[in-house]
Amino acid sequence: MIDVIGIGAEGAAGLKPTVIERIQAADFLAGGARHLAYFPEAKGGRFVVRDNLDELATILQRFAPSRRVVLASGDPLFYGIGRFLLERFPDARIEPALSSMQMAFARAGIPWQDAALASIHGRGLRATLLPLLGRPVIGLFTQDGRCPERVAAFFLRHGLADYRAIVAENLGALEERVLRVPNLGELADRSFAPLNYLILARNSADAEAARRRRLGPGISDHEFARPEGTAEVMTRQEVRSVILAKLLIPTEPGDSCWDIGAGLGTVAIEVALLRPDMEVLAVERDPVRARLLRAHHTLFETFNVRPIEGDAPETFNGEREAPRLVFIGGSGGRLADILDVVHERLMTNGRLVASFVTLEHLATMLEWLKSWRWPFEVTEVHVARSDALGGLTGLKPMRGVFIVSADKPGNTP
Repeated sequence: MIDVIGIGAEGAAGLKPTVIERIQAADFLAGGARHLAYFPEAKGGRFVVRDNLDELATILQRFAPSRRVVLASGDPLFYGIGRFLLERFPDARIEPALSSMQMAFARAGIPWQDAALASIHGRGLRATLLPLLGRPVIGLFTQDGRCPERVAAFFLRHGLADYRAIVAENLGALEERVLRVPNLGELADRSFAPLNYLILARNSADAEAARRRRLGPGISDHEFARPEGTAEVMTRQEVRSVILAKLLIPTEPGDSCWDIGAGLGTVAIEVALLRPDMEVLAVERDPVRARLLRAHHTLFETFNVRPIEGDAPETFNGEREAPRLVFIGGSGGRLADILDVVHERLMTNGRLVASFVTLEHLATMLEWLKSWRWPFEVTEVHVARSDALGGLTGLKPMRGVFIVSADKPGNTP
């Protein structure tokens, strides 16, 4: 049997006598340096847990069937070591303590049952925070004293200043402090105690945006504004659905998608809603359409979309993240230049999808793909919608669309 014992802010004083007896009697005791320091008189072998969990599992196995205890912070099953140990030792016995998350929300006076809870301790900031953008209440385990500043900067970069923050430091200790910050900008250039918990609470909620977000996938065309006085360029609902089906291969949290020639942003919006842990870079060169793209980004509160007004492929020169997905909805007469950059930047085993209405662009696309030796598929989509006809109902056809999908192979030259 392995005992996994959570320790709260009170340290050993917060544990029941029977639990302390199990710790003192252990033949092997593991935990963070702070946890082990609470029990200097324990006689068993000791192991300091850092970034060495595989080594810990090996030693725990070696000590079987001796009495083994692993000390952890708060609730070991809430972003703690508990999951790791249960996967390897299913009979491990968990003894949780009050989590710093619970204490922080109690100090802040905010219910947490509906909060989005996550941890950036030892995890990628981008992959963790992208799906949290815009959530009403967020609770975060942090890595160090600079994490609140980095989180605030990430939210502000994505256009989210409408949050207040609560930073709870050294919870349960004599040095406990709870700082309430009315806006995220005030966290810039500030550091906190290494042991801190961060709560973000949004100041307002947009019910209409929440309604729109629930419309995907397959958002109706009439939910998007159209440009006035110019030719309408929109990826229609039916065609958009096929594009999404071709484009959305499995992705990882923190991945990027490029939407080139994004137009009104219909595809970018749907990708962002379906993959909230992915960032979508939506590039549009036409100022009128770019304005509507930004408006739709706001209306749907797709904060993981980054609208960019400019010419592709130059707009991607400063982007460090290689895309896993690329959709080309328009090229501005520069399809060859765009394809050259996509060939270079798309991740291995990434997916490229493009839509065309002309045979010339389709021929160019296929010529490039064949020269790269990328496997591809061409789909032709024809859609007709009901239309009034002399008091009766007929079908009015739309312009046909070619959809090309291709995967970048692992052995690409």
